[in-house]
Amino acid sequence: MANFSGASDASLAIENESEVSLAVMRAKSDDLELSETNPDKSLAVMSVKPDQHPFELVHDMALSFRDDPRRIAVESVAEILSKSLLIWEVVGGNRGGIVVRDGASLKSQELKDRLTNGSLIRELGSKGDRIQYQLLEGQGPRVGWVSSKVQGTELLASVSTRPELSERVATLMRRLAMMPVQFRDLLSIPLAGCQALTEDMHSRKGCLGELSKDRSNLWLSKATSGAEGLEDIHSAFPDEDSVLASLLADPTLRPVRRIFPRARAEVGEPKFEQVIDPASGLLPDTMATAYFLSVTSELRASHIDRQKLFAQGPRLQGAVRFGAQSTQSMSHVLREEVGEFFAGVHGGAEACLLYDAGIWLGRLAWAPNATLRKISCQFSKPCPAFTTIEVLATLGKEDWDVATSCRQVTAKVTMKMGKLLIASAEVCLVSFPVQSLQMPEGLPSKWRLACPSIDWVPEELSMARLPEDFSQGHATWDTQGYLAAAFNVKEALSFPPSCAAVEDTTKEIDFKARGIRMRRVERANHSVRGGSAYHNDLCFPGGLAPAAISHVHYFEDDAFGTKFEGTMKFGPQATEACFLEKGARLADDGCMSLAAHYGMPLAAIDDFLAHLARYDGKEKASVTWKLEMDVHCLVPIGHELEFRCVCPKLQKTDGVGTSVMGDISLEGQVLVTASAIITS
Repeated sequence: MANFSGASDASLAIENESEVSLAVMRAKSDDLELSETNPDKSLAVMSVKPDQHPFELVHDMALSFRDDPRRIAVESVAEILSKSLLIWEVVGGNRGGIVVRDGASLKSQELKDRLTNGSLIRELGSKGDRIQYQLLEGQGPRVGWVSSKVQGTELLASVSTRPELSERVATLMRRLAMMPVQFRDLLSIPLAGCQALTEDMHSRKGCLGELSKDRSNLWLSKATSGAEGLEDIHSAFPDEDSVLASLLADPTLRPVRRIFPRARAEVGEPKFEQVIDPASGLLPDTMATAYFLSVTSELRASHIDRQKLFAQGPRLQGAVRFGAQSTQSMSHVLREEVGEFFAGVHGGAEACLLYDAGIWLGRLAWAPNATLRKISCQFSKPCPAFTTIEVLATLGKEDWDVATSCRQVTAKVTMKMGKLLIASAEVCLVSFPVQSLQMPEGLPSKWRLACPSIDWVPEELSMARLPEDFSQGHATWDTQGYLAAAFNVKEALSFPPSCAAVEDTTKEIDFKARGIRMRRVERANHSVRGGSAYHNDLCFPGGLAPAAISHVHYFEDDAFGTKFEGTMKFGPQATEACFLEKGARLADDGCMSLAAHYGMPLAAIDDFLAHLARYDGKEKASVTWKLEMDVHCLVPIGHELEFRCVCPKLQKTDGVGTSVMGDISLEGQVLVTASAIITS
């Protein structure tokens, strides 16, 4: 996790008397090139004054937050919603709330919980005095039917008559506007259909495996056969974005549409539909990507053949633009700073993008059932949000993976600003000869997916803003101050109940029964403005995307090393593919795969590993220099998973940084393992 909180003067390497270059990453990459003449203003600030705070560096690198197309769109949509939706305040039910039923009839089933006084609800429909609602703020059932009045007594009051609620309602409309538009009006996720869909994709005779046998050109040709569905993606970039414009103008590049097969192969040709995923559309304020496939003149003149494309060395070029949700740190405890965030991108979001580019190139140009075997990421320079970053992925030669008895290939992926290398990765992909990678054995039958609601967007994210200055000065590292904030769970993040990693937190009781002394911990950082005090904060995998990643974790320090152990869950916004039918609406017979996009476990475990290195004072800024993850199984969404992270006291990193490792498992079966080198 590229986190510069607590960075000291030691993290800045002086190049001359007047300038310094940020060198918090100790990577010495042969590919790193600095342009002598720099036409891009966003690169000019890579050299800064000796007394400039690290936060200021990336703050200055980012383009104007207010000018970001996504932020402008949110304000516009929020205004439309505020004028078109009927919002009510519950003014009745002073003694326990008002009755909620599951239908419009007064004889329909009464729900166990009541809707509390003061709650704000959105009207979905009505029959006479009966209102179907969706809960926006307050306590009670998420959806249901209530009466607007009983025996002449008003139970609901329109917020249009309550000017004192205008600020609260405006915040709620921004949160609603920041949800993926396809989920804004969805009340539930068709779980049975999603289970069948996942089986169709990943089973022995599923469409991914069948495509790899004898229809290997189908996906490639359909994905590069037009620009349908790309309008929403491109709208996340500025109108005059030079990087995207150059890609669109290049005659050797074909736009890649995010489509995915979803029908059983035995009923005929697989049906391909547009998808959104964490890297494009499902987490709209985290990142937006636009991919293009390089095609030679020979292939442009005919039908694109996958084998010929692979033989000529396939290249995927693209652009990515990170948003506020990708941040390394956002304030949520200090009242005057709530929503203030650092414009540097979390390393987990970068890793997610690196994996995504590699897997898409592999599936289109090599094998449709390609899946991740291992990824190795290296982070070279801080990555700014609200700036368009160039992405390049290439495929190497195919060989044989002895461990899995499968074909394998490695994709090399880079993220650059001009000639400046931001991050790179080697993405090792395998193609199973008979079937694709499977779900864990003995997977519990109970899936718990967070139903679409405003809880998917934290209030802090709707209030996101950059700090105007860093007047509190440089932060100095204080291990005891950091630990005090990390163990202060009273003010820490509380995931919404619908998104929480566990329904009933019993870990502490379990630890006591096992005789293990573990303490509940949370993220902690300096204020985004600077200064020496530590506070609990939010980040991309730590609270800003609760319907993608949620967790609860505990800390232990023993003779072997420092440890994290806890429970985590990946939610609907972590799916590898969410299917859209015509009109960009969700498919109603199964709208998503129940397998997680591997960028999500990569992001989550990166955050855990980076912060664990702080607990014994080894590392202060907690910057991930290198991150690796091995895959052993599909990672399911909607299930409580266990994770463990260890920072050994005995280190063998030759002074480069601190070595940490971890894994994610389900009932003892390891799904992924990871390791990282963390440095200050």
